[in-house]
Amino acid sequence: MAILNPADLAFNGEEIKALSEGIMEDVYAKPAMTEFLTIYTGIKAKKQIAFLGILSGLVGQKHDTSSCSPIENDAAIENTEKFWEPAYIDDRFSECFDNLLETFFVYGLKNGVQKGDLTNTDFALFFVERYQDAIAEMFHRLVWFGDTAADDTAGGGIFVTAGFVAKRWDAFDGIWKQLFAIVATTPARKTTDLTTKNAQSTFALQAFNSTDTTNRVVTNTLQNLVFNSDFRLRDKADKIIIVTQSVADQYVRELEAGANNGLSVAFEYIQDGVMVIKRMGVTIYAYSFWDRMIQGYQRTAASELNYYLPHRALLTTKANIAFGTEEEGTLSEVDVFVDKKDKKTYFDFGANLDAKVLQDYLVQVAY
Repeated sequence: MAILNPADLAFNGEEIKALSEGIMEDVYAKPAMTEFLTIYTGIKAKKQIAFLGILSGLVGQKHDTSSCSPIENDAAIENTEKFWEPAYIDDRFSECFDNLLETFFVYGLKNGVQKGDLTNTDFALFFVERYQDAIAEMFHRLVWFGDTAADDTAGGGIFVTAGFVAKRWDAFDGIWKQLFAIVATTPARKTTDLTTKNAQSTFALQAFNSTDTTNRVVTNTLQNLVFNSDFRLRDKADKIIIVTQSVADQYVRELEAGANNGLSVAFEYIQDGVMVIKRMGVTIYAYSFWDRMIQGYQRTAASELNYYLPHRALLTTKANIAFGTEEEGTLSEVDVFVDKKDKKTYFDFGANLDAKVLQDYLVQVAY
């Protein structure tokens, strides 16, 4: 299938003649792959992750004078395990040189019999750059929103049915699917302050309003994330909170409504796609990618009139949410080659990938 449609741009021989003369459409800003996540490399196949537990029960008791020997304690150490189970993700695009003859890319084609070889041309450089951005989007999409049960049947899941393709989502269960499973097993890991707003039946009713600002809904949510968390997480100096952009924006509204406290109220950009603010000693990250995926692809199964949990927050540590791959470089590598027989140039991508919430007790979520 051709990458370009020549009809998109008029060509009369005297239009732009080089890629540098065009205006590039901005891509969506995204944080680096390792901004919130810890990378594990060398993950080629199923691999054990072992968690060595603590000694359960109490130690130390008054000596029983009826015996010279201490009474044996029946407390034990319980070890647990998870497994890396990487999926191989791949994709391919192809382009034929004759599809470029009526575009400005013709000026960058090779001459003579080499014209069919698009490697190292302006077109190839342009497409690889756009391809690598799409791969980065894929990484964030699968790591956070992957769902092996993703379904494209009507009413069959939380994904939009129109144009939905299950194989773009179902390689492995992402972080959010794992967080939902943790809450199902241990309900205390969920802070419920956002539940009522998320459960509203329309997009308009799900949006935060002045009543939410007065009631300090997000302020209470973020405080309770910390207050309700397991003490082992609460005591971590490196804990972070990641929130949807909707939650971050509402937090600013609530802080500005009480701005006479003299505290700064604005999030600050630390890099493209990463906004932060610090409260209660915790760095809070606004992650607009979550909003884009939820608003673009996820609805409540019974209806497409509302989003599926549009307001979310996660308290954890960077070390506790991880992704595994063979090597980091494969996540952006594009193999560009020409088939001399069919005169097509191919653009291939492939990498192993999996995501894991490591320690279940080191998360506290609100949604």
